[in-house]
Amino acid sequence: SLPSIYEAVGTLRLEPKSNTFLQDGHGSVYQAYNNYDYTNTNTQIRLLSNPQLMRQVVLALDLQHNPAFLADQKTTGPIAGLRGLFVPSGNSAVEKKPGPSIIGGEQKVEDLTPEQSAQLEPYVAVLLSNLKVEPAVDTSLVTLRFTHTNPDLAQQVVDTLQKTFIANENQYETKGSQTAAETLSKQVADLQLKIRQQEEARLTYLGTHNLPLGEGQGRNLTSDRLGIISAQLLAAENERKIIEANYESARAAKDVWSIPQVRESKDILETRKLIRDLEQKRASLVQVYTTEWAEVKKLDAEIAELKANIDQSARETVSAMKSSLDAALARENKLRDAYFKEQGAANSQSQDQIGLSNLTQQIETSKQLYLTLFQRQKEMEINATDDSDRVSIATLATLPTAPVGPPRFGKVAIAFMVSLFAGLGLVILLQQLDNTFKSVEDIATHTHLPTLALIPAVHRGGLSAKGRRLFKGRQSESRALSLTGDVRSPTAEAYRHLRTSLLFTSPGGAPKSILVTSGRPLEGKTTTAVSIAITFAQTGAEVLLLDCDLRQPRVHFHFDLSNAQGLTSYLSGQQDIGTLWHVPADHPTLKVLTSGPRPANPADFLGSNEMRQLLEELRDRFAYIIVDSPPASTFADAGILSTLLDGVMIVVHSERSSRLVVQRVKNRLEELGAHIYGIVLNHVDLQSDDYYSGYYSSYYQTEYSDATEDS
Repeated sequence: SLPSIYEAVGTLRLEPKSNTFLQDGHGSVYQAYNNYDYTNTNTQIRLLSNPQLMRQVVLALDLQHNPAFLADQKTTGPIAGLRGLFVPSGNSAVEKKPGPSIIGGEQKVEDLTPEQSAQLEPYVAVLLSNLKVEPAVDTSLVTLRFTHTNPDLAQQVVDTLQKTFIANENQYETKGSQTAAETLSKQVADLQLKIRQQEEARLTYLGTHNLPLGEGQGRNLTSDRLGIISAQLLAAENERKIIEANYESARAAKDVWSIPQVRESKDILETRKLIRDLEQKRASLVQVYTTEWAEVKKLDAEIAELKANIDQSARETVSAMKSSLDAALARENKLRDAYFKEQGAANSQSQDQIGLSNLTQQIETSKQLYLTLFQRQKEMEINATDDSDRVSIATLATLPTAPVGPPRFGKVAIAFMVSLFAGLGLVILLQQLDNTFKSVEDIATHTHLPTLALIPAVHRGGLSAKGRRLFKGRQSESRALSLTGDVRSPTAEAYRHLRTSLLFTSPGGAPKSILVTSGRPLEGKTTTAVSIAITFAQTGAEVLLLDCDLRQPRVHFHFDLSNAQGLTSYLSGQQDIGTLWHVPADHPTLKVLTSGPRPANPADFLGSNEMRQLLEELRDRFAYIIVDSPPASTFADAGILSTLLDGVMIVVHSERSSRLVVQRVKNRLEELGAHIYGIVLNHVDLQSDDYYSGYYSSYYQTEYSDATEDS
């Protein structure tokens, strides 16, 4: 029922400029090839789905005045259907019907008011939802696909979209280039002025701080003077230290002649040489003349005078060393004062040079930025001569002739698969949430008890026409009697199987007293107790059916008996037990003892000594005693009776009994020391079991059919 959908296809080529012209620092222009700009290409691809571009297409094609554009464009599919369950259809932009157009045919997108833009939203939503932008891998090609029920509109949308996008890109590049060129020109002019101002500020700084205009040897007098004075100061310090060391050594000497400066004095050496000559001359005269000779005495006087001069010269040498030390120290102090003064001037000049370096660095930075902007300006001037388009149409949109959708078969298949898997999932979920017993394996797994019998559920739909008439005629009878009345029915056979299981539960013989209980009400315990009692009676044995459910007794309803007197009448001492039970007409070996009037304290009655004595007497009179009790999970009655009887049989309804309840009943009875024979699984759908279904349907229908024909 969906309309046919047509697809128009067009292809765009999105390529960056193949080259860029650059300029080196010497004014030469060269051509540099660019790598593919993936970021720019991805941006252009995203812009192809821009709502602003869609509004331009709507206005260019005047779609707001074309009611056919929105016809049959409702979103369909499983996802849209699910969304429709929670979102009202009126909220969908695609389905919203716009009112009369308030937009003129010559208006531009930039001039639209918010109300006018809102009126275009349904058309924009259709364009975006039906448009696909598919870039081809490892190429600069982008495919545009637009689907619509009208093939002419589909072609027009793709064609207009391509042309509008190309026009927008060219306008963007032209406008961007103009703006960039104006900005660069202004920045270049500002930088030129800034560099000129910085150069003037640098010259002014040099003049105000007495700094040399250039670098090189001899241009910085302060630095040169500081170096010379520093060398002189170091030499003066070394000289003073040497003189001071010699003087201190001379002062410490005990013999003046041990001082090196004294021994090495030129005057003293010459005087000593003269003394040696005179002494040699005197020695030669003494050999000839006596010491009293005038010439000898004259020589002695000269020698004595020379020795006195030597001593005076030694003392003068030490005094000269002290004077030299004082002179050296004074010179050193003078040079140090000059050094510190020149150093202060040098430090001040260094600080000024740091400020000068900052100014120089600012100038260099501005020049580098100026060169970069100037180079970029030249590049833009050269690139402006390149008129090639970066975006072009590779393939024009053609008129689609064959529909591409809708995928009717796919939608039906998806719906079928979704419903199929949803149904399977629901079934699995229900099975996981079902905690009832469905089979013998469930009972063995969760209770670890044997299954005594499976009591089938009677389905009238599985019977023949005659069998249904027979079953309908028996509905007026009580439930338990109708189940066992026909000995050839599956239910009667199931209870006979239960009887056989009970007969073989104990190795020493069949149990005489059996308690029938369940976890909760309405699980079929009373029906099971009546049916098993009738089944035992059919063997000719004396059987007593004892109704110990003093809270909700039901045994008398199955036999249509009065419950005015019964077990409670005997336990209260009103009558003899032999006058209280009833004998059904169809089963002479079966005795039925109803519960009697309801007491206020049933548990006290059942746990009394009279009850214990009664059960002992009944064991001697009957072969089998079948006892019906209240549900074991609700009342303590079943637990009390389980300690007085041979064993317990738990009835479990396959559709009602919870596993947790049955496990709790089992644990409670075992804690009391009761002997549990097993579990009777009631109301079992044997038709769902492959093993029993064939036997059930054929046997049940045949038996009822034969019974009807015999009648």
